[in-house]
Amino acid sequence: MPKIEARTRCAIAEFLPHAIETALASYRRFAEDEATTPEENKAKEFKAHHDACKIAIAHIELLIKLARWADLPDPEVEDANHQAMLQSLIENAEKELGREQ
Repeated sequence: MPKIEARTRCAIAEFLPHAIETALASYRRFAEDEATTPEENKAKEFKAHHDACKIAIAHIELLIKLARWADLPDPEVEDANHQAMLQSLIENAEKELGREQ
């Protein structure tokens, strides 16, 4: 693997755990919020809320795809704890999306 790819892959591996954790936590908080608007605006708020949830799910799916594209976690990396944490985060994200693999 050329050096630029290795550096990019390493940067992605460092970035992904925090990105996945943040995206999942944000999605959970937002998805659990209930509409608290006047009756005439409930349908609009309902649609907006569900659209926002779909966008959050798409974001999480893209982070998982990025991990797969970068072939992460990498068993050859010396930091086994970081690799195990990343694998666990990916599995948890897939489970929450209902896509256990």
